[in-house]
Amino acid sequence: MNRADERKWITKLIFQNDFNEFDYSMIEDVIDKHNIKLSKFAYNSIESILNNKEKIDEIIDSKLIGRKTQDLPAIERAVLRVSINEFYIQKTVPVSVSINEAVENIKIFSIGISHKLINGILSSVAKDMK
Repeated sequence: MNRADERKWITKLIFQNDFNEFDYSMIEDVIDKHNIKLSKFAYNSIESILNNKEKIDEIIDSKLIGRKTQDLPAIERAVLRVSINEFYIQKTVPVSVSINEAVENIKIFSIGISHKLINGILSSVAKDMK
């Protein structure tokens, strides 16, 4: 499985976590139920997102005017958490690659103009890093 495909699975698992919360110690069981094999990159990403969810959500909150992360649809939260974790928290993926993947994934997982919101938030976070 390539990184783009793994990123989709990471997003799905983080999305699932919003509804059926699990901690990292349960990740093997969750992954086994989906019958998938993930790399160390994916495991590290999931662990980091779960451990840094509050910090990531604070970053997202700082970019939303009059709204909070919890007001966003769950799939948008998941896509944002995955991307911000990659380029801001772990710094394992170049900013432009992470943002592009996030925009492409939200186009797959959502409808409408969600991709514009995702791109705007992530671009603003990236700008603050400089």
